[in-house]
Amino acid sequence: MKRKMVVGLVLVLMVVSAWGAFAAGETKSKTFPWMASYDNPGQLNLYAAVGFYGFGIDINAGPEFIITKFEPAGIPLELGVTARGLIGFSGFLGLSWIDWAVAPMATLHWGVDFGSIWKFDWYIGLGLSISGTTGTYYSYSGIAFGFATDDGVAWHFSDNLALIVDFTYTPYITSGGIGLKVAF
Repeated sequence: MKRKMVVGLVLVLMVVSAWGAFAAGETKSKTFPWMASYDNPGQLNLYAAVGFYGFGIDINAGPEFIITKFEPAGIPLELGVTARGLIGFSGFLGLSWIDWAVAPMATLHWGVDFGSIWKFDWYIGLGLSISGTTGTYYSYSGIAFGFATDDGVAWHFSDNLALIVDFTYTPYITSGGIGLKVAF
């Protein structure tokens, strides 16, 4: 399974590198030239990430809509809203379970441009979630409501494609993985 994931990641990186000329469409800060903005109001971003989860795998995906762009003290930031769906397939000592969550959140982006291909966008989301489980290694199942966060960094290769490292937390499922961000 690990071999298939490595082959898949290599294929994704090959597609990403062939997609664009490593030049992200950005707006530079006038105050801080190494800071940049990669999202525009009205832009739709789609996120998808896959990772390891409790001796299994998890999938984290969802859309994001950018609402506005602003520059407090010359620092370019973008504000958006997202909804993330998570599902984790896991097993421990022969027991198997499925954990799931849905979480609408507000998001905030901050980008930096270190030149050439080193263009990054850090993002953080905060909201509420509903999550559930079919039972874990301690034989509990149920539904929970609680806070949710979604944090990550996007490495921009072109105007509309980035490689992401994403971490999402909800009461029953914590997802961390590698994936893609596609902007429309």
